[in-house]
Amino acid sequence: MFVLHVELKVKSGSQANLEKTFVERFYRAISAQSGFVAAELLRSNDDETSYRLCLSFDQWASQQKWVATDLHQEVWPLVEDLCENYAVAGYTAI
Repeated sequence: MFVLHVELKVKSGSQANLEKTFVERFYRAISAQSGFVAAELLRSNDDETSYRLCLSFDQWASQQKWVATDLHQEVWPLVEDLCENYAVAGYTAI
């Protein structure tokens, strides 16, 4: 299984909008993709502008197919625009 962690630093005041966007747009889009396993948006208890997006697919190739879709190009910028910056790390589950 392939797991992607995206550390998000959200623009101050955009937290509620990020959470709404994740639930109403991003999750609905990604969960319909082939090979999708799970997606969670985690809010830090220590910093109200820090979030972690955890995405799981059956394999790396499935995640790459998702990234190449027009739907990803539509919904990811909605998340990205709410962030000051973000960092991505991919993992293989053991």
